[in-house]
Amino acid sequence: MAEQLFASFLLDRELGLEIAIAAESVTEATPLTERIQPLPASVSFLEGIMHLRDAVIPVLNLKKRMGLEGAGEYDKDARIAVVILANQKFGLLFDDIKEVIRVDEAHILPIQPALQSENYIISDLITLHNQHRTLEVLDLNRLFQNSNLLTDSIITSGSSLQTTEKWTYSRYTIFSSGGREYGVPVENARELTFITDIDDMFKTGSLEGALQLRGRTIPVMNAAALLNGDDSEKGLTESSRILVIATSALIFGMIIDEIQEILTVTNEKILSMPSDGDRSISGIYEPVPGRNIMLLDVENLVASQMELLESMARMKSDGDEQEEALVVEARHLITENCYLIFSIGKYFAIELKDVQEIIEQDTLLPVPGANGFDASVFNLRGQVIPVINLRKFYGYPDQSGNENNSKLIICRDGKRVIGLQVDAIITIYKQEQFHATPSLNPQLQPKKDTLDRLIEFIGDKKIKEHLLILNIHNLINNHLRHDPATASHSSTDYQNIEEEKNLLSNTVKRR
Repeated sequence: MAEQLFASFLLDRELGLEIAIAAESVTEATPLTERIQPLPASVSFLEGIMHLRDAVIPVLNLKKRMGLEGAGEYDKDARIAVVILANQKFGLLFDDIKEVIRVDEAHILPIQPALQSENYIISDLITLHNQHRTLEVLDLNRLFQNSNLLTDSIITSGSSLQTTEKWTYSRYTIFSSGGREYGVPVENARELTFITDIDDMFKTGSLEGALQLRGRTIPVMNAAALLNGDDSEKGLTESSRILVIATSALIFGMIIDEIQEILTVTNEKILSMPSDGDRSISGIYEPVPGRNIMLLDVENLVASQMELLESMARMKSDGDEQEEALVVEARHLITENCYLIFSIGKYFAIELKDVQEIIEQDTLLPVPGANGFDASVFNLRGQVIPVINLRKFYGYPDQSGNENNSKLIICRDGKRVIGLQVDAIITIYKQEQFHATPSLNPQLQPKKDTLDRLIEFIGDKKIKEHLLILNIHNLINNHLRHDPATASHSSTDYQNIEEEKNLLSNTVKRR
């Protein structure tokens, strides 16, 4: 489902009034540190002008614009969101910054024009958490009664001009095969498993055989042969995995080289394929110059081999609607009783429901004066989040020379988001049962509240081992020195990083 990215701000703390602005229209959020100089004979809701580096920008008081009580009062936590309108920068006063959120289009509800005056500036409502949280969407084009009077001007802040068009976003599971990168929609990627016990009796062409997975027969294709026409025996390594993919008709597996990440893609930036091109490729996405990811249309990808795959999968008859409903319901990468297995010198697990995404480490920003397990932060598409080095957290020695190859697991506990720095992602594993942790060695004992359960894990070598499960809730609430919900705008260190990295910068520039 298409998503839109919004930056949310707290307009009025007492009223709990939360405002959302399309993230692509917000260039940064800055503390109210500079004096705002009044501008005589201006519109009533113009607070004044302020200097922002090499630019002078007008600052608008939204409370006055909306006719709220106490419109002239802002405390020390006030923030200015810098937005683009008619190729000009404007500052909007808010009580505080909230977060950057992805919103399914189904949760964006237009407000009936009959309910608003001609002077309205709120166009839609966003409802989240079963309608217990509501955000009002600000229409920047209606800030002024006559936006046509705004004249174009040159912005000299060093950032490129931006438009106020609405962008939508989708998430893709990115994998590599034959030296190339491919993406499948997250809703089609069901799980990841080892290359083991493939029945190759009916192996032919790109079809490797079949896999028995929890009572279901899964036909397995070789991605290198299917996508590149390479020899199906070529390139298989210990890191190769089977990515289980679900379509509306069946479930099948693809042997891939490696899962790279879960990537948020701007739909409007997907390069379309020629009309006479390969229909199995829905488009090409370039997150950074020179990195081209081919986005797959999984329905068309296997359309020519559907009859063979269906026969091998021993699908239920069309009349079994209950079975089909269960298949459709299960078409998600993050499923119940699934765990992400990762390494920090030894294997650990974390529940997939706590994982928001997995990304490359990129460049971590050190917090001045800090040297513990949470001595770094990361700019996640405009949101500054703390990063926990799990090796340091659990007392394992630093890895030598491989720091740049590590991964970040982005986790969420309610509204709080953190990054876990780990050595490598091993696999996604389904396990219905877990056990209480009987005891821990002295090294891990001080963090026992974060390791209160374990699961039995059987890897590709068929060796059973017990893996400790990371309790992300206890880690965040019991061990972080900063509250992730407020650290990005209450700590002096975080404010400096926020200013340097332009918090809430134009989205999807994390790489």
